Amino acid sequence: MSSSDKTRPLSTRGHITVGVVVSDRAKRTVIVQRDIETYIPRYKRYARSISKTPAHNPEEIGARMGDVVEIAECRKISKTKAWIVTKIMHRGAGRLAPGQVKPHDEGQYTREHEEKKETKAPAAKSGSAAQL
Repeated sequence: MSSSDKTRPLSTRGHITVGVVVSDRAKRTVIVQRDIETYIPRYKRYARSISKTPAHNPEEIGARMGDVVEIAECRKISKTKAWIVTKIMHRGAGRLAPGQVKPHDEGQYTREHEEKKETKAPAAKSGSAAQL
């Protein structure tokens, strides 16, 4: 394998989807989140879920966190990567906007939640314990 083979672009095949880049910390890899809605005929309702897919991020594309990107299926690149970013649909601000990611992904607790937790701490029962 010569050095020219490494610069050859990966061929795509199969599915093409659109998602939001939620992580770009790894080298030449981004994590793309897709929102999925599936209809459940038995209950006549829709179920919402998310899917996080690792995708190869070529240097010429350079997708960053918050970008809306199109990813395409390709050959297996590593143990987890079998998708490649083909183009950037919309540039983000380099960070995620509130509501762009599901709440369970933003962190378990927020500052407001911690403040509420501190104010709800139970006070010592001095009245009933002192009488006994």
